[in-house]
Amino acid sequence: MLRVAALCYACSAASADAPRDPLWEVGFAAAGSTFPDYRGADQYSVFGLPAPYAAYRGERFRLSREGASASLFEELNAELSLSLATSLPGDADDNPNREDMPDIDATFEIGPSLDFVLQREPGGWTHRLRIPARAVMATDLQSVSSIGWLLHPNLEASRNWLAGSTAWGLTLSVGPLFATEKYHDYFYDVQPQFARLDRPAYDAGGGYSGARANVILTWRRGDTRIGTFMLYDNLSGATFADSPLVDTEHSLIIGVGIARRIWRSERLAPESPVREPPPPARHDRRDQSSSR
Repeated sequence: MLRVAALCYACSAASADAPRDPLWEVGFAAAGSTFPDYRGADQYSVFGLPAPYAAYRGERFRLSREGASASLFEELNAELSLSLATSLPGDADDNPNREDMPDIDATFEIGPSLDFVLQREPGGWTHRLRIPARAVMATDLQSVSSIGWLLHPNLEASRNWLAGSTAWGLTLSVGPLFATEKYHDYFYDVQPQFARLDRPAYDAGGGYSGARANVILTWRRGDTRIGTFMLYDNLSGATFADSPLVDTEHSLIIGVGIARRIWRSERLAPESPVREPPPPARHDRRDQSSSR
């Protein structure tokens, strides 16, 4: 499934070592990716998405291409954000495993993510624990139905640096996925009326839904940002891994995005103790000499 949130994030991450971002900005972004028809499918599609964007970076509340977020407790380095993702519809006749079965509708995921900063190294890595929980809805543009919940706790390490006038950013993340039975049923169930000799009836259960590892690399110079990501999906041990609709337990999703800022505020965004690393500690030599 295509994760549009990941595509947008790949071209939007800013470097904490770069000049401060404006309080608000408006621009245009485009992204493209290759992705499987659904997790476990061995048939891939290519997708592109151009779209305008707007961002606001307040002291407590932020709205950007990554989603909406609010700093909760600065002393605890905690942040509550809105986690979003989508996937495209799939035509069952285009996938031999799902031939004569109902099509997969486009899905929309939305829910809260509680994020904690575990460690910040001035000029180095920032380590976070992210715990997003998303409700999933499927739609054919005529009706919308709930198809369950997803939980994706993950550890993230990110680092930003400057090379001349170019700001670079690297983000690594890894973590398991868990989903309700209703969610797994939507993608991996085979109802008796659709069973055949090479596709026996199957009832998926809820629980462990595999694991993911993600790498995001970003480049920024002036008003232009470019990002690329690579996501590895592993279904080994998933509760639905023996479904006849699963072709492979391993898949790789890659994508690239570009964003161009067109308008911006003169006022700069306030510093964020949650999103930005602390400044290097300074030692006063006079204090040291007087203490001897």
